[in-house]
Amino acid sequence: MKILLVEDEVLIALEQQLYLENVGHSIIGPAVTAMEAVEIAAADKPDLALVDVHLGMGSNGIDAARELTRLGVPCLFITSFRDELKKDGPLTGIGCLPKPFTESGLIAAVDVARAILAGETPRNVPQTMELFV
Repeated sequence: MKILLVEDEVLIALEQQLYLENVGHSIIGPAVTAMEAVEIAAADKPDLALVDVHLGMGSNGIDAARELTRLGVPCLFITSFRDELKKDGPLTGIGCLPKPFTESGLIAAVDVARAILAGETPRNVPQTMELFV
């Protein structure tokens, strides 16, 4: 899958990139603001976006996910701020994997998203992952 990382913390983005490239995914980004995420997605349409809630320059991952969804890019939240996802109306996205995550948890969560997008029943859903679909 081609995955857009929407994450303002460089070390976390590098960790995600390393884990996901090691299992064959192609990574674009990271986008550190909502506007940058939308610009990257419009130019190089990813199959999936992994989105943090709090982004750089005061921008918001929830807004980014709404715009990405309008562009046809499905989103999976990777965040420490799971409770904030439920404050602003209907949930956007496939689900949420909370931080901190493990390598196996991140890989499994992306595989769950892939299965859902392919119309398959997901297997091996990480215990900490919450699905919105």
